[in-house]
Amino acid sequence: MNIESLFSVFPAIDTKRLHLRQLELRDAKDLHAYWSDAQVNRYLDWNGPGSVADSANMIASWNQAYRERRLIPWGISYRWQKELLGTITLMPTRGTFDHSRFPLVLGYDLAPKEWNQGIMSEALQGVLDFSKRSLRPYRIQAEVAPENAASLRVLRKLGFQHEGVLRSYLMHEVTHKLLDIAVMAMLCN
Repeated sequence: MNIESLFSVFPAIDTKRLHLRQLELRDAKDLHAYWSDAQVNRYLDWNGPGSVADSANMIASWNQAYRERRLIPWGISYRWQKELLGTITLMPTRGTFDHSRFPLVLGYDLAPKEWNQGIMSEALQGVLDFSKRSLRPYRIQAEVAPENAASLRVLRKLGFQHEGVLRSYLMHEVTHKLLDIAVMAMLCN
């Protein structure tokens, strides 16, 4: 798949149980419902969208970033229903997907009711397989709070290696507390 075709039709991905698809404005209610849960945003550098309208705006901005080739934002649903369970984003560390010289960064979240069921491992594996086949990156990385043991476990299971901790790397948008970030990476060549 070339870059032109990748950004002319959204690259949906199907796994055994899941359908990874383009986010739609109707997903805003589901997105806001699970992002409002303190368990979901406790390891992030912000508190998530404050309302359903904010969630809709975030979805619109992610879809605009997709059109600009700066981000691929997938919504995660079961194959047999439309409810949004979580999201996965993939973007170059700089610039757009038109340039293959930059590593790719994964971001992801999942509704707590779906935790510990292998959903995120399955969804991320689908994105990794797609990325290696269609984008051919030399490196994919994820930035994770060092305390987020579940996320670190998922990434290790998928073959990511811990490369270190960036101390005081991010500032929380609300608390203004400086946050450490663990870098997990996979080399793809």
